Amino acid sequence: MKSNRRNPLALPVAFLILISLLAGTAVATEFEKEFTFDGKELLVSNMIGAIKIKESSSDAFRVLVSVKGDDASEDLLEFIVQEDGSALAIKFPLDDHTKYVYPALGRNSSTSIHFQEENDHGGSWLKKVFSGFGGKKITIKGKGNGLEMWADVTIEVPARHILEVRHGVGEILAAGLQADLSLDTHSGPISVENLQGDFLADTGSGRVAALNVEGEVNIDTGSGSVHVANCSGSEVKVDTGSGSVEAEKIDCGYMLIDTGSGRVEARGIKADKAKIDTGSGSVVLQLDRMGDGKFVIDTGSGSIELILPGDASARIVADTGSGSVRNKVEGADVKTAERDELEMTVGSGAARVSLDAGSGSITVRQN
Repeated sequence: MKSNRRNPLALPVAFLILISLLAGTAVATEFEKEFTFDGKELLVSNMIGAIKIKESSSDAFRVLVSVKGDDASEDLLEFIVQEDGSALAIKFPLDDHTKYVYPALGRNSSTSIHFQEENDHGGSWLKKVFSGFGGKKITIKGKGNGLEMWADVTIEVPARHILEVRHGVGEILAAGLQADLSLDTHSGPISVENLQGDFLADTGSGRVAALNVEGEVNIDTGSGSVHVANCSGSEVKVDTGSGSVEAEKIDCGYMLIDTGSGRVEARGIKADKAKIDTGSGSVVLQLDRMGDGKFVIDTGSGSIELILPGDASARIVADTGSGSVRNKVEGADVKTAERDELEMTVGSGAARVSLDAGSGSITVRQN
């Protein structure tokens, strides 16, 4: 005879599954905000998230903010717009939360931001927005305890406009623009591609890439590699405290590369004058065009290789504290040729070249 008794565990299990499914659909973990700005210049400030910058199809800036994370809530964030519509600040709940979780950092990664009122957070308006947070230390981890919430931002920029971004932690990507960009982040990579306009990048820690830029380029990173390629403008400047620098196919009036520690390789360079200075690291400079200005390469420790164009005209002085100096330019007028010292003239000697290595070999050759 078939029993009509029910399994006493069946109802509770089914009930728990149903409650779990309903809870998963009832709790929102993401919301969006959209803003439009009609001015010619815009400042956007954010603390955690990824920022993507692209071309606008209209004459106005459009900013889409997607807030994500298990703790994402409209009650926790403030969106502050300057009265004249020239700035937007995404303000995290720093009064109540100083620890945040941002999975994009990676499970074992963390970084900290120190808010100091005496510093310029992007102008007097942002100083006012963040007043009261002076001296606070904000910690962001890839995993662990803290508020899991971040704001991904997409910014659409009209042609011939100016955008400034002040960011805390997260990558910044920009592509396909006709605009001037100033991008500043505490920690995170910055990448710009296909830009017609001036480009300024400043990151405390993170790699920077500038590809296909028509305009002035100015890159400053405390720690991180730098790659610039197919860039043309009056100036191309790179300054990194620690990190390698790779430059290729650069056409400019003045090129400056300064690194505290890191290898520098610059090839296909067309410049009126240039300076490369590294505390420690080898340097390669290959010139396709050489103006009649001053060209200086100085490394505290590392080899130097200078490759001159076929029509080079320069007076060259090379010196190394420990190492050898080699001349591989045929037909040069050599005045001094010692093991650690070289002075010679190529062509009519229009440009002035100074090569100095504290420790390392120096080689001069010609294409």
